[in-house]
Amino acid sequence: MKKKKNIWVKKRHARVYAFLRVALAPIMRIKYRYKPIKSDLPKGPYLILSNHQASMDPFWVSKSFRFQIYFFASDDIFNLKVSPIIEYLVAPIPKSKSLTDLQAVKDALRVLREGGAVGVFPEGNRTLSGGQWEMGDSIAKLVKVSKVPLVLYNLCGGYGTDPRWGGKIRRGTKYVGFVKRVVQPEEYAAMSVEELFALIKKELDVNDALSGERYKSRRRAEYIERALYLCPECGGVSTFVSHKTHFRCAECGTSAEYTEDMKISPPIAGYRRILEWFEWEKKEIAARVLAGERVSDEGVLFRESIKFKRKKKLDGSGVAIDKDNLYVTGGAAEQVYPLKDIVALTMVGKKKFNFYYGNRILQIKGDKRFCAVKYAHIFDGLNAERNKNDIKE
Repeated sequence: MKKKKNIWVKKRHARVYAFLRVALAPIMRIKYRYKPIKSDLPKGPYLILSNHQASMDPFWVSKSFRFQIYFFASDDIFNLKVSPIIEYLVAPIPKSKSLTDLQAVKDALRVLREGGAVGVFPEGNRTLSGGQWEMGDSIAKLVKVSKVPLVLYNLCGGYGTDPRWGGKIRRGTKYVGFVKRVVQPEEYAAMSVEELFALIKKELDVNDALSGERYKSRRRAEYIERALYLCPECGGVSTFVSHKTHFRCAECGTSAEYTEDMKISPPIAGYRRILEWFEWEKKEIAARVLAGERVSDEGVLFRESIKFKRKKKLDGSGVAIDKDNLYVTGGAAEQVYPLKDIVALTMVGKKKFNFYYGNRILQIKGDKRFCAVKYAHIFDGLNAERNKNDIKE
């Protein structure tokens, strides 16, 4: 009987993967000082889950394995002129950030049926604070239906070496990747979705800031305001300005150093690490907007993402948000997007956010100091409050 032809998994992908392993080795070793620990897993269908620290993570995870991995990839990868070439060479699985995407699940299951390995970063976004980004239990449901070995992988040192908010690579004492645990289908079959999800979160929880490792750079604090947008001393929004190893609030003058071991020195309002501050401001900014405050920025680009095409520039140069609407200002007329009609809003890259309105993917891109995550925090916080009220009613 003639063997059924694979639709997704192709031999050319293995050849491209083998080439990239060799081509990226000098960059990995010299620029990033990354050291992958080799896995002895044979080729076959696996669901490989990893924490997400830096932009090069898919390449770094791949270096531990002898076979190619088909990673989930966000909308931005498919909104480039070269996207068709990327799709042909490595066939990433399209997945919209912050959305439940049934087609992505179907594509992943197809890859597994064809004997390929699927790579997923369940957080869906690179960490901005060093701690674990929020993830949904849909990843545990995917594991359940996959019925293949679950590989839990840890990247350690990526946040110290290449923090998402930063502008420069740091030279650190540790940057490694390794398989932490393999869970066989018969083992997780006996678990509930809740138990499996708790296991995944626990095994993928990596916080570089608690490692005691050091990461050197003369510009290690630069653009920290992309993560720390709310001053705990004076309450100013986006008032911090960074320079080299220090950052300072332009409103009240509070300042500190971001140290080589990823601490804030001296502590500001008791906050010694970015994660603690980040968790506080996430709740605080949502509460303030709910109480009537409006948050805004000027000097942004407003664009629409269209698959396989260059992003389309739209009218507008400012963005604002209050408890009811997202606004794009500075154009011929103010554009109003009711928050209740926005399906999702998520940070993309270092200084952008996408929002999904109707069947369109719209994007705000700021300047080098723009903080995109505050808009995601406000949107998520207001959504959570709205859901609470719906339950009460």
